[in-house]
Amino acid sequence: PYMDACVARYPDRFAGALTFDYLAADLEDQVKGYRDRPGMLAGRNLVGNAATGELRPEFGEGKFERLHAYAEKYNLPLFFSTHGWAHVMEQVAQKHPGLTMIIDHLGVSQSPVSPPRAEPWDRLPGLLGLAKYPNVHVKFSGAPVMSKEPYPFKDVWPYLHQIVNAFGPERLMWGSDFTRMRWVPVSGELASRDRWRLYADCVSYLRDTNELSAADKEQIFGATIRRVLRWPKA
Repeated sequence: PYMDACVARYPDRFAGALTFDYLAADLEDQVKGYRDRPGMLAGRNLVGNAATGELRPEFGEGKFERLHAYAEKYNLPLFFSTHGWAHVMEQVAQKHPGLTMIIDHLGVSQSPVSPPRAEPWDRLPGLLGLAKYPNVHVKFSGAPVMSKEPYPFKDVWPYLHQIVNAFGPERLMWGSDFTRMRWVPVSGELASRDRWRLYADCVSYLRDTNELSAADKEQIFGATIRRVLRWPKA
């Protein structure tokens, strides 16, 4: 209902992505008719458990397969929230080459939403391994929380360049991940204010950097998502 209200009020600025109940008896009908709803452009599949950083057992049990198959059949793009388990998505990419896949949050486990890891970028190779599948895209989001430095977070660029080089900017789409930028740990408590990230930080570290060309930024900030989600311009 919240997404519907946003889209109804600002139809030229908002679109929705629904996390489906993969066990629903009418799942096929839901997927088939989803894009008929105004502004609803994509679905979402929670593959990793944000609270624990573990792979959801439903993935190994094949319980998400119906959703993947129907999304491919009816050409509905799916966002995949993996929390560090991007590498397991290779079997989905292989089995469903016609499925438009978008890996959320750089495909890595991002604290404080997920438990901290000794090496925050250790799961990056799992994402990079998906670049050979042309139907896989990446949401370029959450990098500021991965930084150990203040704005403009220069220490993230050695990793971000690997993603850009592997996928190309035409398969990357920016996202703010603003909901995690005040560092709300798994405990539910706010972190100290000095660790907060502002929405402006999430925009400007990328928009104003010299690490990318203007053409690359144009793709990442809007062209990719409009093309991949078939999101018409106003």
